Amino acid sequence: MLGTKSVEWILAPMDGVTDYPYRNAWVETFGAYSTMRLAVSPFVSLVPGGRIRLSHLRDLFPENNRMSVEPQFLGNEAGYFLPMAEALHALGYSSIDWNLGCPVRHVARKQRGSGLLPYPDRIRSFLESVLPSSPLALSVKLRLGYASGEEIYPVLDVLNSFPLSYVAIHPRTGIQLYGGRADWDAFEALLPRLRHRCVYSGDIDSVAKAEAFCGRFPRIGAIMLGRGVISNPFLPCSLSGFDFGKEEARSLFAAFVQALLFHYQSAGLRGDALLRRQKLFWGQFRGEYVPEGAFGLVKRLDNVEGYVRLCRQWFGQSWAGGWREQE
Repeated sequence: MLGTKSVEWILAPMDGVTDYPYRNAWVETFGAYSTMRLAVSPFVSLVPGGRIRLSHLRDLFPENNRMSVEPQFLGNEAGYFLPMAEALHALGYSSIDWNLGCPVRHVARKQRGSGLLPYPDRIRSFLESVLPSSPLALSVKLRLGYASGEEIYPVLDVLNSFPLSYVAIHPRTGIQLYGGRADWDAFEALLPRLRHRCVYSGDIDSVAKAEAFCGRFPRIGAIMLGRGVISNPFLPCSLSGFDFGKEEARSLFAAFVQALLFHYQSAGLRGDALLRRQKLFWGQFRGEYVPEGAFGLVKRLDNVEGYVRLCRQWFGQSWAGGWREQE
């Protein structure tokens, strides 16, 4: 497998998707079959004030997490960073990631996420302000730029001036959102300019794609997996050298679907909110283990009880044994 077994696989942050119920459901089902042990959390926003409400950090409570997690934050306000860093340090964290990659337009308009990449002087000013007093090591996840892939070069010059734990690069611009392909040529061109450890992110959604990437970039030792894991939760297992027969895969998939339902209910979701979250995942699932026409049936449901009945038709009457919707 051209070195894919030796790569550190990391669950990428996806806002509203890879939160702690998802992470726990995944590791509970697939953790024994994969070397993926670390997740970067979806971002928490920097907020005003000298004290952070713990409810703001619920996704990062150690007792809520069965995977190792590195928190990620979104923002450009240096004055709001230290209270967040201190609160996370008090929870036991030793590092944090800065989101300079979010492509969402309303975020970018505020010069956050990838919208800050055209302003390297603002990035320098932020780092100069926060790093001397931060109790946490800092990493950065970014794109090639917001409007142009050339925007990354002055940003890399800034990042090279500071002691960062790593830089993760998703080779798209912000205005691309998730369209087109991740640009490996652009990624290769910028690598000589980067002095930090590099983590790759973007479009690794199959073993073949991972092998092609590792063959071209053998020195990249860590890769983030995002949408590829959501559509195929077996992907980190395959990349770690595990393979499953048809029936075993079907059984594991049934267990994962059940774990998603239970973990989101345990996190407090009920009724329509709980059902919407299940529909989100069924809209992404791909693979032979997914019942034919499944999403079309799931998306028409209007209550969780109907969802449980449908899953029992697919996976057997013992699926979600003891399930009872709580009001």
